[in-house]
Amino acid sequence: MVPSTDWAEQMGSDDFYLRHDVDFSVSAALKIAEIDHSLGVESTFFFMLSSNFYNLMSNTNLDKVRKIRDLKHKISLHWDPTAYKEEKPFLTEKKVFEELFNVSTDIVSVHRPGDFMKDNDRQLFGVAHTYQNRFFKYMSYISDSAGTEVQIKVGQYLENRNKNGLQLLLHPIWWTDELNSPTSTLNKWLLKNTNFIRSELRTNCKTYKP
Repeated sequence: MVPSTDWAEQMGSDDFYLRHDVDFSVSAALKIAEIDHSLGVESTFFFMLSSNFYNLMSNTNLDKVRKIRDLKHKISLHWDPTAYKEEKPFLTEKKVFEELFNVSTDIVSVHRPGDFMKDNDRQLFGVAHTYQNRFFKYMSYISDSAGTEVQIKVGQYLENRNKNGLQLLLHPIWWTDELNSPTSTLNKWLLKNTNFIRSELRTNCKTYKP
């Protein structure tokens, strides 16, 4: 099985799209990118501009995403349709993302698709997305959303391959620490971020006395 980040190529039994939606942590994404790179895997990382959990335009996160790009992974936009009342802001996010990271956006992933799935097979202003039928229905699709274990399903897929390949969605947050439960993993992430915020407070406000 040959990993591929070319989402536009013709589907075949050996097509394997490894997708990482970055919902919580850019730092976790960089760790996974380094692991993928060490294994010779080129994957696709989708980042949010409308996230309430991280600021993609901070100097720290800009640097981390550029490092992921420079490891030869594909980077693109994780679009949240629930953040706006209409879809036109997608074009603004796409332009900002491309200018920030000097990339061309030919496919995006959709965060919390919900009602979007009622018409999932359309493109977004001419841009493909990961919930179109060719990637989501015609291929096998396995996801670790909400911390769901995927090892058994991946094993079953390898034993009985779909002739049209596999899209595997792995969120970085679930793979940087041992997963006792989704809640414990998120609590660890929350503690790390609390410590980081305290450090930033000390750096930016000398009157802060924790």
